[in-house]
Amino acid sequence: MYELLTKVASDRRTPAAGSAAAASAELAVALVVKSARRSRDVWPEAGGAIAQAQALASRLRDISAVIESTYEAAMGALEAHDDDGIARLLPPAADAALELARTSADVAELATEAGRRCDQAHHADVTVAAVLAESAARSAAHLVSINLLIRPDDGREAEAQRQAERAREAAAMLANER
Repeated sequence: MYELLTKVASDRRTPAAGSAAAASAELAVALVVKSARRSRDVWPEAGGAIAQAQALASRLRDISAVIESTYEAAMGALEAHDDDGIARLLPPAADAALELARTSADVAELATEAGRRCDQAHHADVTVAAVLAESAARSAAHLVSINLLIRPDDGREAEAQRQAERAREAAAMLANER
């Protein structure tokens, strides 16, 4: 964690916002895994949630790498005043951010499911997990909006907002269960 924080705080272009958002979602996954592992006595199917969470964490790591590489390439094109390159590179950056929004919403929903089944001593952990995942989804939706050359027929920005809303609803559901 310290290594990522140090790199994000550096004067290098990457890692940046995409990696920070993905890390937030990965922290959410870790809290779900912890809650599931510590709840096996009351949640016999916790192993399934752990496997699903680990698959989401793997997706998040892959997405983070794509977000940062597409951002790096797009910024290079922008600095070179390469309009064709910018037009070619921004859509894949938006696609990667959209995938982060989707995956983060999936994490928030997994946290909600864990909140229904885990030992209630860990309810705060899964609630914070859902809030972290919501933050990642909202951040990703913002990245979609700024990385997209908006055309009227392009639905990626609206889709990213729907994913952020899905994550918000999951987090709100858990927060209201106190």
